[in-house]
Amino acid sequence: MTSRNLAVYGTCGAILVACLAAANMPSQDADVATPRPARLPRLQPDVIAADVQSQAARLHARMAEAPTPSAAIRNPFAFGGRAPRTVPPQATMVQAAVAADAAPAVAPAPSLLLMGIAEDTTASGPHRTAIIGGDGDALYMVVEGDSVAGRYKVTKIGADAVELEDQATKAYRRIALR
Repeated sequence: MTSRNLAVYGTCGAILVACLAAANMPSQDADVATPRPARLPRLQPDVIAADVQSQAARLHARMAEAPTPSAAIRNPFAFGGRAPRTVPPQATMVQAAVAADAAPAVAPAPSLLLMGIAEDTTASGPHRTAIIGGDGDALYMVVEGDSVAGRYKVTKIGADAVELEDQATKAYRRIALR
């Protein structure tokens, strides 16, 4: 490093230090421009309590004037009854005749949960066994063609789901792994 470079760096450093020192110094007119605020008088607790009570009385008076909500507002979270429809007498006879011809009511479907699928690899392809949990502590380990809960027949076992055929209604039910 030459002496000329040293002189330039030294001068720049001194100017930088002077600017930073001047920026941190308080100004002379700051004391004159900002007078001190006068102290507020200290309020007594009784005065504060009386003020709060007067505001509470005002709020109660305004709440008494407020309109009350009507009871006829629709509640989307509650199911309510519909107004009864008037049905002609001929229609009720037809409905009764159709209801008499209908098949007997089928018992509700049992709750079934596919808990897992075991797979054995054979020469003819994968051989799967489904583990199905039923009502209570019932546990069914079934392969295709077996019966589940005395109501369903296993028609297909996939990699992540089981297809059951209802023996009473011949409807299909699919249970998937969760």
